[in-house]
Amino acid sequence: MHRSNRGFTLIEIMIVIAIIGIVMTIAMPSFTEYLNKGRRTEVAGLLSEQAQILERFYSQKNVYSGVPGLSAGNDYYTITPTLTDQTFLLTAVRKPGTSMANDKCGDFTITNTGTRAMVNATAGLTTKDCWGR
Repeated sequence: MHRSNRGFTLIEIMIVIAIIGIVMTIAMPSFTEYLNKGRRTEVAGLLSEQAQILERFYSQKNVYSGVPGLSAGNDYYTITPTLTDQTFLLTAVRKPGTSMANDKCGDFTITNTGTRAMVNATAGLTTKDCWGR
């Protein structure tokens, strides 16, 4: 009798699916953290950029209040400025319903003195862990 090999057996297909499942189980948390790190870096850069805009305005007008053109954030964070004539606080709050909603680094803040911090972050994390600097 001559047997024709024309495809994969069910066992072979199930083994491949099992291997793919194992690889995905191992790789997905790392990939998700990689994406989250990029999103944190993006918002940290956006906050620093906004702080520079505020400092340039202050150097020209001697007040922080009334500065035009501040960003409202991005797809994952909402940036809220708290401005007085002599101080500012920029807060980047995670948007609910996004992949960053439960991020370990919490929300980001930066002040006119350059102080960077996180609010609602997981205990034990430092600003270097989340701000990347």
